[in-house]
Amino acid sequence: MFRSKTVWDSGALVTWSSDDVSFEDNFATWNPYYGMEVGMTRWISDKTKAPQGQATKGPLDPPGEKMNIEEMILGYTINGAKQLGIDAEKGSIEAGKDADFLVFDKDLLTAEHAGFSHIKPADVYFSGKKVN
Repeated sequence: MFRSKTVWDSGALVTWSSDDVSFEDNFATWNPYYGMEVGMTRWISDKTKAPQGQATKGPLDPPGEKMNIEEMILGYTINGAKQLGIDAEKGSIEAGKDADFLVFDKDLLTAEHAGFSHIKPADVYFSGKKVN
């Protein structure tokens, strides 16, 4: 909801997460797909998987602050690993890294932004082993 695109475009290493640690809403705002949807649309609509009463009346201004899906994915993966100093092992899929990754049944790069918060991974892998 903040003017993150301006910071991103400045060349800063931006990482996404949630600072909403409320336990009353069933962890909905901890969902990275919720964060991605809000980052890409700049609003919480009736299509957003969000706690009741959190909807906004429309996109927040300015519209130029919307992030794209590639920026959202980088901010939730490799950028965080770089900031934590663990990017040699985590944050991207490369030979020699830990092989922690998700498999989706839809293409995140072309998925509709409104309602993106309802996306769930089809498969989860840690150290190359399927865990679900």
